[in-house]
Amino acid sequence: MSRGRQHPLLAKVFVVLFVLGWTAGSLHSAWAEDSYRAALSLFWDGRRLEAAETRQTESQLAFQRSLAMTERLLASDVVNADLQTLKTWNLFRLHRYTDTVVYAQSVLNTRQDYRIIETMAEALYFLGKNEEALAAFSRYFTLSPDSDDRRSSAYYYVGEVYYRIKKYEHADIAFSTAVALEKNMYYWWYRLGLVKEILGQYRRAYEAFNASLALRSNFQPALDAKERVRAKSSL
Repeated sequence: MSRGRQHPLLAKVFVVLFVLGWTAGSLHSAWAEDSYRAALSLFWDGRRLEAAETRQTESQLAFQRSLAMTERLLASDVVNADLQTLKTWNLFRLHRYTDTVVYAQSVLNTRQDYRIIETMAEALYFLGKNEEALAAFSRYFTLSPDSDDRRSSAYYYVGEVYYRIKKYEHADIAFSTAVALEKNMYYWWYRLGLVKEILGQYRRAYEAFNASLALRSNFQPALDAKERVRAKSSL
């Protein structure tokens, strides 16, 4: 057999091996995509359960399952941005705030991802690291698109940080921005009302408490605050 010609049987073997290799790679890719979607679906199941006060245990189990699945996928795809983000989200929802910050920083050492920065900023808030949280939120606002659905929550947490450190004018701006972006959060309106009250803007405080009660009529702190503001002013 000359060197310029390939034996027909060998050629068939090469074709079969190539096809098998391509198929295996495609199947692995499809499996990984399906598994990511399953892990993401579990995360969103956890978020829905989290909204029900009586289903917190179930929500935590969903986050744990999502995290375990995500970490298995990351073992063979360590630089997958979506998986890294999902791991950060799950750690945060499991209230593992220190782990959230440590993992987020390890990712951010190699690339910037506004989703991870925002989650890290919230974790820093819960850890009481006010200045670091504000710096992280500032980075998030710089990098994220205006359409990102976490911007309203980020402004809310910025408001909470400023409220905590008694910079009430700054808190006013942040809470006002948060409720302008997302008007359905009764607690955010209540917090805005408290800041307005501290600043002596009683009519606006009264309006904010009313907005809170329009969303949740039996929210006792807002009911009490509304009467308190009424007693302080001529409303």
